[in-house]
Parts: sequence; C-alpha cells; structure tokens
Amino acid sequence: MDNRYGTSDGYTSPQTPESIAAKMHTRLTAPRYLDGFKRFCIVVWPLPDGVSDPTNMPRRSQGLTDYIQCGGSTRAMTIEIRLTHPDGSYQHWAVAREPVADPDKWVGDEWEGPLASFVIRVHPEEVFTGDQAAPVFHDYIAGGALPPTELLRPLDI
Repeated sequence: MDNRYGTSDGYTSPQTPESIAAKMHTRLTAPRYLDGFKRFCIVVWPLPDGVSDPTNMPRRSQGLTDYIQCGGSTRAMTIEIRLTHPDGSYQHWAVAREPVADPDKWVGDEWEGPLASFVIRVHPEEVFTGDQAAPVFHDYIAGGALPPTELLRPLDI
C-alpha cells in the first residue's frame, strides 16, 4: 500500500474469478471506496493459464498487459478494457453503457488524484456509476466476456 499515491495491490489464496468479481462489485458500489481522491482507480489483471500465484508470473506475461480498469469515483467513472493478441498486438477500448447517440458529443470525467487532477474526455454514454460498472467487471472477470461491439470504442493508446 502506498498512501501517497493511492495505490495498493494484494493477492489472497485461494481465489476464484467469482470471488474476485464479488470483491470488485463491493468496491465499485461502496459509496466511499472509490472517492475520486484517495482511491480513484481499480485495475484487474487476469492470471495466465497455469499460473496460480502472481509472484510466479513470467515478466513478459500476457497477464501483465490484459486488464479491465476504471477511473473516477463511485458516482462517475470510465471503464477501459485491453486485450493482447497472440502476435503481441493489442486492442484497447473505452466501454459505453449504451450505444453512443452523438459521436460529436463529449464530456469530461474528472477526479482528483493525490498529486494531480485528471480529466478524461469521453462520450456521455461512457460514464458509469459503480452500480452500472459492476456487471461489466463481473462479466469480464468471471467469464472473460467483453461488452457487445457497439459498446466498445477503440482507443489508440
């Protein structure tokens, strides 16, 4: 845990995709957990097949490059998903709650980190509450499922 930067990581054993999804549901929906200042981001990486402990993960593991993450607060957050292909290329998306109605309409999702303020420009449909984000995290963590294509906006990062 690094309280200066608001970061922490942890691993408990045994764990299952369902137990991690349940823990993320609690964190995403708890009114004070993601406050947009002390805690403003959650990132979940999958363990690669055959790896049961993250301390044993190969340095160039796909598990280090694939993730689902959110940034913001329980009241307003964005979600991104990144998947790496076997050839090393990857896709990175912003996720929407519903299809984007106006591709020219943008809003700023803002949050205060301990060292700086952050603003990300997204479509209004790409702003989630914790309650709206929890099923997206569950489906990705528990089943490896991506949202429908019409809810994924490619990012060039």
